[in-house]
Amino acid sequence: MLGMSMFGAFAGVGLLMGLVGLVVVVVVSALLLSLAYRLVVGHMPSFARALGTVLASWLASVVVSLILHGGAGHLLSFVAQFLVGALVINLLLPGQDGSQVGYGKACVVQLVYMVIFFVLAFVLALLFGGMMLAMLHH
Repeated sequence: MLGMSMFGAFAGVGLLMGLVGLVVVVVVSALLLSLAYRLVVGHMPSFARALGTVLASWLASVVVSLILHGGAGHLLSFVAQFLVGALVINLLLPGQDGSQVGYGKACVVQLVYMVIFFVLAFVLALLFGGMMLAMLHH
């Protein structure tokens, strides 16, 4: 009986850590989207709008990946997710005057956002991977 309660406690901690990790990733993603938008469009959107855009974009990407999962290939799914993400950016993040920035500019924002995100993920993977190797070495 004691083993099951300890398992439940560890599972609860793992669930909590996963939730905290998800919140951190969403917040960092909203900040990176704001940065990419600032670089391309020239002004910074509100954090709440960027956060909502990230969540809507991720939800749309999940729907697209579920639809295209049936043998269509990963490249097609990736391209579709990119285009849908740009569409969400165009619809939810207005320009400085309140109008849409245009789909082409939204595609550039999406591209810059993805490049920044992947570079940051690569650097963090190298950093934490190096730390893990150093811990295993000693």
